[in-house]
Amino acid sequence: MTLLSSLRIDAPIQPASRIRLMFYLLLASALLILAALASLALWQYVLILIVSAAALSYLALSRPILLHLSQPPLNKSIYQHWQLLMRSSRGDNLWQAELIAISSYSWVICFKFIVKEPYQRPLAVAIFRDQVSAEQWRKLSILANSVSAKTT
Repeated sequence: MTLLSSLRIDAPIQPASRIRLMFYLLLASALLILAALASLALWQYVLILIVSAAALSYLALSRPILLHLSQPPLNKSIYQHWQLLMRSSRGDNLWQAELIAISSYSWVICFKFIVKEPYQRPLAVAIFRDQVSAEQWRKLSILANSVSAKTT
């Protein structure tokens, strides 16, 4: 039995991430510095603030949040039958998806899925290191390295 076929992932995901928050704060700081250097009129700053707040509100309310990630049974393909517990505006729902790609970085692992149920659509999910336990992070890293090695 190979390592990839014996690895079973069933990971609860914390919705909040301090690493994600730090990334967004760093991005917002950079944009504020650029805006300050641009020497805009006051009404332009207000317009940028209103548009940014509206865009952030829309994205925060419409983006589904991953709560739990489950790998398919070990006798199935590693790419099919993933189960994703998602929180959306309609409550918590179990989605079924196919794994398309996975990328591993030191602080984040990015998954690309094609959701099959409840409706077909692409979905990209980033899981930061502080959203899962150390053991689950190790398993996700092994999966990412194994799958990306097979697809390249």
